[in-house]
Amino acid sequence: MPTRGEETIIACGVFRPGLQHLDLAKRFPWLRLRFLPPNLHVNPFLLRRRVLKEIRAARKRNARITCLYGDCFPGIDELCAEYGARRVPGCHCYQMLLGTDLFERLIDETAGTYFLERELITDFERCCVQPLELHDEEMRREFFKHYKKLVYVRQPGDRGLESKVEDLARFLELAVDIRDSDYSHLERRLLALIGTDCD
Repeated sequence: MPTRGEETIIACGVFRPGLQHLDLAKRFPWLRLRFLPPNLHVNPFLLRRRVLKEIRAARKRNARITCLYGDCFPGIDELCAEYGARRVPGCHCYQMLLGTDLFERLIDETAGTYFLERELITDFERCCVQPLELHDEEMRREFFKHYKKLVYVRQPGDRGLESKVEDLARFLELAVDIRDSDYSHLERRLLALIGTDCD
């Protein structure tokens, strides 16, 4: 019976709870998961460099590569194509966590929707407040003047973040909407790329 070569998924850390929930590494022993810190998004150049480093390391192992990122830095599709990596379809991690239909419906319902998930909520000071200078009231109002609603994309492993979300919404002067993630969309897209049968 033929053996299966390694598959590597290079993913943003925001997807760690989802991939753990789906239990992909146990279901498919040939699968290797590599998570990068979500706060790399603050510096797209550094994010690109770290993703490229992981891709090159996977290529040295002759692994098939799947990149679980949205349009998180300029030229991500070209980078993946150059190195033979496949990218999971989707512009945003929130689109992948909620499913395209719900994601687009939320945006259509409220023009100016600001999405947050656990990693950004728990590290909002370092990821958003400091780099965007949101402690300055004028800067905060200028940055969020086109936003009307904060949508917290809650994942199954999240615990007790609702009060923190309410605090952030008051700080940003936004309404709050809490939506649970639906990993079925993410699972279908991943399985379509990594496959489940031996070559």
